[in-house]
Amino acid sequence: MIEVQEPEKESPLKKRRDELGLTQRDVAIAINVSVQTVSNWETGRFKEVRLTLPQVKALCRVLQWSIDDLPDDFRPED
Repeated sequence: MIEVQEPEKESPLKKRRDELGLTQRDVAIAINVSVQTVSNWETGRFKEVRLTLPQVKALCRVLQWSIDDLPDDFRPED
């Protein structure tokens, strides 16, 4: 029997970072949070992302997303 591995579920935040060639550190610096915080968002460790409005704007700039492009959740998709 051949075992087929399902592709790993990926966070929309990680996917976008990878598309733009950004590191977690790049995002963390841009929005003034720790690298660990960005990692926790991407792994789903933090169920809720809490950002100030200036941080949301900075996140949109660094990820080149409009506010409408921001996902409702940064956790890996089910």
